[in-house]
Amino acid sequence: MTHYGLQTSDFLERMEKFEQELPPLLLELSQVVRQMIEEIERPQLEDVQKMQEELLKMLGDSEQLIAVCGTEGKLCVQCPFGAYLPTGFPFASPEQPLCLPWIVLTQPISKQQAENQQN
Repeated sequence: MTHYGLQTSDFLERMEKFEQELPPLLLELSQVVRQMIEEIERPQLEDVQKMQEELLKMLGDSEQLIAVCGTEGKLCVQCPFGAYLPTGFPFASPEQPLCLPWIVLTQPISKQQAENQQN
């Protein structure tokens, strides 16, 4: 049996608890992360990068995430990715990329990896 950390357990619980309330985009992104959590007991850097590339392809650009989350993380309390927000930060946003979807969109390393894979 795989043992999860507190944040990962919270992520999985939020997915289950709020599944019916989550916008389709966040649910799809969460399912990719859940699949990695369940299939790979100790993900390596390469596994995480591959997952980030997949999320970036699904997101495309920030417009979809802004349409769902706004610019002040209105879903952070329900969103599974909100489980990973640092203490003291009530929301993630394009200007404050604290959750995985925003990190993937705003961090140049993730973007560069996706561009390299397309070329």
